[in-house]
Amino acid sequence: MNLKRSKPYFIGGSAIILLGIVLFTVFDLKFLGMGITFSGLMLVFIGIYRATKRNTEIPVDEMHKRINEKAGSNVFWNVIGLMAILGYVTRYSPNLLEIREVIELVIIVGMFTFAVSRFYYIRRGFP
Repeated sequence: MNLKRSKPYFIGGSAIILLGIVLFTVFDLKFLGMGITFSGLMLVFIGIYRATKRNTEIPVDEMHKRINEKAGSNVFWNVIGLMAILGYVTRYSPNLLEIREVIELVIIVGMFTFAVSRFYYIRRGFP
């Protein structure tokens, strides 16, 4: 396990987690605090994942660029489809969802879709 490569991930992730906790507790910004804390946790997990890989297993940058482009395209179309569905739901039953709930749902679906798409393309091997 090589922690020298992952030290910036751990330090940055810990700082972001602390910022999220402060926003969540002190300033009572629940959604923003949870989102920032979650992103800090993701950064720490990326550091752990990177620390456990050997130097020969770290792929080329060009492959990662193509994987990120393909995953980003998938996220874009999934989010557009979800927004269309939620637009119809809020139009025909206006008291069912508030705009804050819709925005939270779209952001969460976008984040998880990107993570899953990226994981899928990394494991599948992108030509």
